[in-house]
Amino acid sequence: SYTKLWTNSGKLPCLRVGARRERRFNQYDLMNFLEKQSEPTKYIDNTHNKAPDKRQINRSEVLLEGMSIEYGNHLCTVYETDIGIIKLSVPFLADGLKSGDKCFLIASGTRQAIILKHLSMVYSNTHKAIEDGRLIIFEGLTHGKNLYNYFEESFLSSMQNGDHHIRVLGDMAWAVEKDMNIDELMSFEMSYNNTLCKKFPVVSLCQYDARKFSGTEILNVLKNHDDTFSFPLSRFIGY
Repeated sequence: SYTKLWTNSGKLPCLRVGARRERRFNQYDLMNFLEKQSEPTKYIDNTHNKAPDKRQINRSEVLLEGMSIEYGNHLCTVYETDIGIIKLSVPFLADGLKSGDKCFLIASGTRQAIILKHLSMVYSNTHKAIEDGRLIIFEGLTHGKNLYNYFEESFLSSMQNGDHHIRVLGDMAWAVEKDMNIDELMSFEMSYNNTLCKKFPVVSLCQYDARKFSGTEILNVLKNHDDTFSFPLSRFIGY
């Protein structure tokens, strides 16, 4: 529907509530949106046959291994072998960069190198994307509140710059290497899950190495990524 398209593209703000993540709107946002729709259409001069700016193309979802995932989803993967580092992260980021999405990669230095190496094999402009600021890379932060503020400010800045489609890939082993308290990490994940990922047109994929986290910790990870249960779990767990 048009409502789904407008909200997922960031044109019409909404809140997602309940287990079915139904959309809710406030009156101000609706009135502001309607006023913009009533403005005269501005035509684009295609005299020079310029390629369209992919950031301006309305897309309501991304494809990942054949799965259609709406913007606003916060997913997790759990793996137990080294191949798990790249299995979903590389196609997720490669497709995002090819589609013109603003992408974020949060990982420790070693895993950054592994992901970027394989990403460069399928997307030759990876280093240019980093230089242009279309692929943002960092190693995470020790405090959950600071990390939350970082993402909120980054998403706001991206929207202001015209990036209406955002992807975040986090290989969460960085938290172990930075000695981040697991309770603080889960608190961040919960806050991110309940607010930022629903407020902005972002698809977030957090991957957890089961060799780095306990069974109880993995259980809490799943609880804080309930969007994952909308898809076949076999696609996200056990590789």
